Amino acid sequence: MKGVSPFDEPLDKLRDSDPEEIASRTGATWVPVGEGPGVGTLLVPVLGGEISITFPGISVEAAPELDSFTLKLLTLLYLCNSDGTPPSGSWVAYRDLPGGRFYEPVVARTVEAPLARAFGSGTGNLITSAKTIGGTVERYGDAACSFALFPLVPVCFILWGSDDEFEARAQVLFDSNCEHHLDAFNLRMGAQEIVRLIGAI
Repeated sequence: MKGVSPFDEPLDKLRDSDPEEIASRTGATWVPVGEGPGVGTLLVPVLGGEISITFPGISVEAAPELDSFTLKLLTLLYLCNSDGTPPSGSWVAYRDLPGGRFYEPVVARTVEAPLARAFGSGTGNLITSAKTIGGTVERYGDAACSFALFPLVPVCFILWGSDDEFEARAQVLFDSNCEHHLDAFNLRMGAQEIVRLIGAI
């Protein structure tokens, strides 16, 4: 509908929510201001940085590197939709997420292919770039890093470098419990934001 912002629904939902309860189930930190209930700031860890949500008016502030339309929207959606389920510790391919098969070709084109192009001839550069946004080195492929998109939403990038026989390739994996916090469409958007932040696009 013309004039409707994707921010409207999550903003309305948060205005009617208890920020302390949100913090308890999402891994965010509630910092109250004064003595009035529900007045303060919710600090949400995002990719090695923080996005802050002030209550009760609900305004969203982010450091310059995280100040994107997509990351701000995903933060609001995460706060609204997360049910608090902790990560399972098991990785799954995007296609194995509910609804993932529909968007799988888009993920291959907008996440995995750019990673392979950017870092395939120098896999160590993936590690260097990933650490700038809090990436953790993983032991997969020729190089791999996991990221906390949000406290309960781990994402992993795996890279196999190019050689005389094979072109470089990459794969993105998600914790199998990510569906408890964001749907497949929004997880795809989050993975694209990680790709952007590490300089692959």
